[in-house]
Order: sequence, then C-alpha cells, then structure tokens
Amino acid sequence: MSDSVSTAAARRLLSPLAVALLTALLVLSAAPAQAEPEETGEEDVGAAEHFAGLLAEEPEGAAVVVDDSLAGDYSLSELEQSLHGSFGRLDVPYYVVASSVPDYATTSDDFLAGLQDRVGEPGLYVHLRPQQSRVQAVARQVDLPLAEAQRVLARERAFTSYTPLHKMAGVFVDTLTAPDLAERAERGWSDSLPITWWLDAQLGGLRLDTRSGPAQLGELTAGVAGTVVTLGLLLGAVRAGRRGRAAKAGYHGDLPGDRALGVGRVLVLGTGAVVVVASVVHLSTATLPWEEQQRGPTPPQVAPYVASTVRVARIAEELDEDPLYVDPLAQVGVQDLNGTADRVAGADVPVYTVVLPMSRTDESGGEPEVLAHALHHVMDEEGVFVVVHDTEGHSPKVGAALFGVEAEGLTEDPYGLWDVTGHRFDQTVDQALVELLDWLGDVSAAPGQEPETPDWAQERTEPPYEPSRWEEFFSGRFAGALFLAGPLTAAVLLALAGLALRVRARLRAVPGRALRPRADRAVRRAVRALESAPQDRPGRDAALREIDTALAVLAGEPDELDLVGVIVLAERAVRRLDPEAVTGADAQLCEVNPLHGQAVRQGTSPGRPLHGQAVWQRTRPGPSLCASCTALGKSERDRRTLRVAAPGGDRVPHGELNRRWVTTGYGTRGRLKAEDLLKESDVH
Repeated sequence: MSDSVSTAAARRLLSPLAVALLTALLVLSAAPAQAEPEETGEEDVGAAEHFAGLLAEEPEGAAVVVDDSLAGDYSLSELEQSLHGSFGRLDVPYYVVASSVPDYATTSDDFLAGLQDRVGEPGLYVHLRPQQSRVQAVARQVDLPLAEAQRVLARERAFTSYTPLHKMAGVFVDTLTAPDLAERAERGWSDSLPITWWLDAQLGGLRLDTRSGPAQLGELTAGVAGTVVTLGLLLGAVRAGRRGRAAKAGYHGDLPGDRALGVGRVLVLGTGAVVVVASVVHLSTATLPWEEQQRGPTPPQVAPYVASTVRVARIAEELDEDPLYVDPLAQVGVQDLNGTADRVAGADVPVYTVVLPMSRTDESGGEPEVLAHALHHVMDEEGVFVVVHDTEGHSPKVGAALFGVEAEGLTEDPYGLWDVTGHRFDQTVDQALVELLDWLGDVSAAPGQEPETPDWAQERTEPPYEPSRWEEFFSGRFAGALFLAGPLTAAVLLALAGLALRVRARLRAVPGRALRPRADRAVRRAVRALESAPQDRPGRDAALREIDTALAVLAGEPDELDLVGVIVLAERAVRRLDPEAVTGADAQLCEVNPLHGQAVRQGTSPGRPLHGQAVWQRTRPGPSLCASCTALGKSERDRRTLRVAAPGGDRVPHGELNRRWVTTGYGTRGRLKAEDLLKESDVH
C-alpha cells in the first residue's frame, strides 16, 4: 500500500517537470527556424519597403511608380502616363514599379514577392526593368491568365532586351486581354520535341530579334552560297566526266540522267540565288532590335553634363541637410560607414558623399564621376564631391571631383586620384571611402580652383558606336561558312547522293526475288501487245515465238538467269509490236546488265560473232553497252554487272554462265528454243 502511494506521488512530481522540459526543447528547436527566414528576408527589405512606401502615396488600385534611375533614357512623367494607360485597361487593381534598381543580383520575382507582402492589397503587381525581355508580374487575388500570356510572349519572342518599357507594357496587356489567348497558349505536338528546341536555338536568330541575328543570317547565307556554288561546280564536273567517258567509249548521244544533272544544277544555283536575295531583302527591311532601343537626349558637353537633373536635384536636397547621403536602395546603411560618417561631418571643407546604386539608364550613364560633376553644378557649392556606386554582388565604384579646394594628395600626385577611384575590388564601401579620404589628406579651401574639363565630356555627346547591319551580317563566321562549311556540306551531300545511287545500282545488279514478279508483269504486257497488234504487223510471228518461249520457260522451274531471259524476250516482243519503235528489236543488249535494254555502243568481246555476221568483229573490242553504262568507268561497270544465282548457290556475273541465254546474247546472236532452255533449267 505504501509502495503504491509513493509511486503515485513520484508520478505527480515528474509530470510538471516533463512538461517544462518538453516546452523548453520546443522553444529551443523553434528558435533557429524562426531566425532563418528573418535573415533571408533582409536582403530585399530595402527595395521592397522603399517602393511599397512610394506605391502607398499613389491612388489605391491604380499605382505606378517610375524610379528616377530611368531619367537618362525616359521622360518619367510620360512613361508614368503611358503605363497608366496600358494597365488601366485590365479592370483590376494594379501596382507597377518601373526601375533599373534593384539590380540583377536581386530577381524581380523576389522583389515582387516582398512588394506584394508589404502592400497587402489584391491586384496585379508588375516590375518593369530595362534590358530585360520579359515583363515580371504576379497576381494577388485577381483572376488573370498570366501563365498563358507569358508562354505566348516567350514563344512568339515578343520582346527583346532592347524593347522600350512602355511598349512592353502595351503588348503585355494586349496579350492578357486577347480573345484568342487560350488557343495561342496551347502547345503543339512538335513543341516538346528536342529537335524543335534545337532548331529554334539554331535558327531563331534568323528572325533578327536578337543581337546575333544578323550574324547568324550572314553565316546561313554564306553557308548556302558556298554549298550551292560548290554543288553547281561538282554537278558540272560530274556531267562533263560522264560525257567524256561516253565519248571515249564511242557514244556521243544523250546520256540517261544528263538532263537531270543539268536541271539539278540550274535548280541548285537558282535556289541559292533566291536564298541570298531573300536574305539581303530581309536584312535590309527588318527592324533590328537595337534600333527600337529607348535613348534619351544627348547630354551637353558642358556642366552639368547630364540631360536630366531630376534625380540630381533630389540628391542635392538631401545633401543640403547632411553631407553624407545613403540612398534607400543602396546595399549599405549609414550605420555601415563607421569610418566615413564622422570624417565627412567634421571636415574643414564640405565633403559631399553619396552612396547609391546606379544604372546605364540613369542620367549619368552609371558613372559616379559624372554624377559628382552634375551635383556640383546643381548645388553651386564648392567642396569635394564623392559618389559611390553600390550594388549587390559587385565591388563599389568610386568617383570624385574637387571644386574650389586643394588636396594634399592631389598636389603631390596629380594623377594619383585614379588609383583610389574606379572599381575598388575586394573592398567594402566604407573601406573604399576611407582609402580615398586618406589619399586626399589635408583639404583646404582654394576659391576659384576648378578641375579640368573631363575627357569623357566630349565622349558622352557622341552617340554610342553601333555597327551597321551589314557589318554584323559579315561578322561572325561568314568566311568560314562560305569557304569551308559550305563546300564541305556540298561534298557530303554529293557523297550521300552517290552512295544512294550505288546502293540502288547494287540492288539492280542483284535483283534476286524481284525477278519473278517482274517477269510475270513483262509477259502479261507482251501478251496484251500481241492481242492488240494487227495480224499483218511486221515481226508479229517473231514476237509470237518469243512470247511462246517466255511462257514455256516461265511455266517450268526457272532459275534467276531464266527469269532474266524471260524478261528480255517479253520486252523484245513488245518492241517488235510497237509501231513507233525507232531501233530494231534484234539490236544487241547491254552486256553489263541485259535488263538495261539495248546497247548504243555496239561492240563484241573477242571471239564472239555478232548476230547475222559470219566474220569476227574486232574493230571495237569490248562489251556492248547501253547509254548509261558508256558513262561509267570499268570498275563501276564491274560493280553494276548483273549477278545471278549459280548452281552452287553463289552469285556470279551472268556472263560467266555457259548457258544458251548468254552464248546467244539472249537471242540477239542466235535463235533460242524452249526445249533447249528447259533442258538447261532441268540440268541446273
């Protein structure tokens, strides 16, 4: 009894202790998890909070903020009005930020996520940033087909990195509200094929919507030109070679395929000419991406050296209050400049110091020294003007200009300022400023002391060099495509065509099982010709004998050579009965392959008499050849020689068999009798 009481008491004491321990463990384990998102969120707090505050000052549901970092290329008021006109057509609340900052180290997706969390209102949130080929947008509690629109815009390549922001906004809204958006967003069956992606990557630039487009077009045009010219020369050489071999063999007539080679050569050269002309016209009439790039007015050659002073005036107002100004979008705060703040505040002469992110699209072109000169002009104050371009992921860039003051370091080394300005690699903003101030040393007033006109003042007034479209067209690998890739392509194409013809010739030289169907068709055609021929048709009796012989052999157990003979006899019978036949039916056959038809080069192999001649023909030794075979060399004729199955099972050239078919030239050098042929078939 006492044991049970003590056990129960122990349990009552342990229960509160266990609860307390578990609670402590939960708190300790949750602490790191809560700390981590706070750290990751701090990266984008500055930009998101800054623009959320500016959007809050705009009309609710129709808020547009155009940052003054765009003042170099855009009229801020006109751009704001244009964006209102575009997004106002959507009939949903919209919150739009157009800015070149935060820079590319912070993605627009992260920026928009932080922005909508801080604004907290339903609507469309958009970030427009120059030199991007995409409108970054997210929808919060509104129904908009953003995914479909983005897919269509990407597939149709609606934007380039040069497209002006107001045009991007207009096209984006037009796509969102397009009645056929769903149809355009559907993927075709070919869109998922790897070959489609490869072709788009290789040939997409031909639309001239990328910087490399003209160069790609030039390479393709050069490649086509090199290919067609080489093909034209090679086809001409092939045609001339065939004619030369035929003439050497004694034949000067038309060659089979000769016209096809001539027509092919004309078509190849014509196609090449069309491609070249089309490329030239396309390049001449197309609008290149950089031609639509938004550019502001040319800056003046004299102070303030900038075309717009909107942002300069804003910064000047801040410097009137405090000589150290850190922009809300800078990656550092005043608290991070421990080595600088006190020195700037306690300087004997004003040291106006600005830390901010800059961009190519701002009024200073992203150059701190230009902004320093512009600040002096707007403020009309003397002192040291220091500007630091501070952006995430990059080393700070320092620019400085001195007006009405003398610096110890500058007196000792007039060019030493270059060593402590510009990009300060592996340094923080504070370290870079401390290094500059240390180098300047003692600074004293020197009224009227002005720096020389900067070298860049003249350069900024000149438009940036842009190569012409023809320079781009002939750049890249134009020469390599014209003189190397094109000819190699032509050689490969011609080699493939030659290989295909060789395979086709090989199949014809070894017809095998294809002989029986062909023999059946040839005999049926001969029978129909005999039935339709008049009784008094010359050669009808000879044709009848040949058809009877062919039918008799075909009715037995013909081997391959018999089937060849049947085809020859049937086709000869058809020629005898054809009133329009030009050549005699008894003309010699091509000895390379009797299925080629009649020979145009009448020759004999030594020791074989021609049909109807009692003497040996030795004036032109060698085989009788058809027109096609006269254009071939001996080795090629050997490869095209008809091969049939021999009694042993091997395939041999038909002329090596001691059969009546061969010794009589398939009936052109002696009469063929069905009985003799059938006896040979039985033996073999």
